[in-house]
Amino acid sequence: MALLAPFSTSEKTSHNSHKFGFTLSPTNYGFWKTMIHPFLVTNNLIGYVDGTIPCPSPVILQSTSSDKDASTIVQQPNPNHATWVANDAHIRMLIISTISEASFPHVQGTTSRELWLSLERAYAPHTSSREYTLKTQLLKLQMKGDETTSAYLNRAKEYADALANIGEPFKEKDLVMLVISGLRDEYNGLKSTLIARQVPTAFAELNGLLSDHDYMIKQSVPVVQQPQAFAAAAGNSIQTASSGSSQQNPLQALQQLASQLGFQTSTHQFTISSLFHFIQSKQPWQESDHQQPWTWPRLEQSASRGK
Repeated sequence: MALLAPFSTSEKTSHNSHKFGFTLSPTNYGFWKTMIHPFLVTNNLIGYVDGTIPCPSPVILQSTSSDKDASTIVQQPNPNHATWVANDAHIRMLIISTISEASFPHVQGTTSRELWLSLERAYAPHTSSREYTLKTQLLKLQMKGDETTSAYLNRAKEYADALANIGEPFKEKDLVMLVISGLRDEYNGLKSTLIARQVPTAFAELNGLLSDHDYMIKQSVPVVQQPQAFAAAAGNSIQTASSGSSQQNPLQALQQLASQLGFQTSTHQFTISSLFHFIQSKQPWQESDHQQPWTWPRLEQSASRGK
C-alpha cells in the first residue's frame, strides 16, 4: 500500500499566501469557479475536491500468524486515513476563505468534496427548470436603456457561464450573435458591420469594439461653419458695444471688434481702411462667390458718422 504524503509546511504556506481576486457571492458563482479551479489543479488539490482521491478506510486488516497452521486477522490504523483527513481539512479551509458572508449559509459537509457539491447545488443546480431559465434569459437578451456596454456583456457572460456550469455550454458564435442582436438602436451601424464580417467575431472582441464605437459617437460634435461663426461674432460685438455704453460711438465699436479679431490698433494708427484690409485677408469665403459681407456697408457708414 502506497503511503499518502501529507502537505509540507512550505506547501501550506504557499497555499495560504495566495491572493484571490474576490470572494464567492450569490451572483458570481461562475466567475468564482473559473478563478479557483485552476488554483486547485495547479497545486494538485483538485483530486480531493472532485473525488478522484477518495478518503481511505480508517483501518486496514492485517493477517498475523503464530505458527504455520493458524493465522489471525487483526485491524490496524490506516496511516493514509489520518494524512488524507489533514490534507482535506486544509483544502476545505482554503475554499472557505474564498466565500463571502452572504454565501456562508451554503457551507455544508465535513469534507472539501461535500462543500464543493453544496455550493454547486446552491448556485448551479442541474435541473430542467434551471436550464430553461438560463436559455430563455439568453434568447431574450436586450441591452437596457441606461446599461453600460461592460455591464451588458457581463450579464450575457454570467448566463453563458451558468449554462456551462450545469453541463449545457452555449456555442460562442451563438452567444455573440445574441449579444449583437440585443444591442440598443444606437449601435445599428455597428450591428451591420459585425454581422457582415467574414471572420466570426469572438466574444472577447466585443468589449473593445463597443468601447471604440462609444468613443467615436462622443467625438462627433457638430461643427459651426466659419462664415456663420464670423458673422455671429461680428454681430454680437457691435450689439454689445452699442448697448454697453450710450457714449460709445461706432468708431469705438469698430476698434473693439478689430481687437477681438486680432487686429492691433491704437488711437493714432487705427483707420477704417486698415481694418477692412485686415478683415478681407481673414474672410472665410472666396471672391468667386460674388457675395459681399453683410457688415461692410453698415460698418463704413457708422464709422463715417463716428468721425
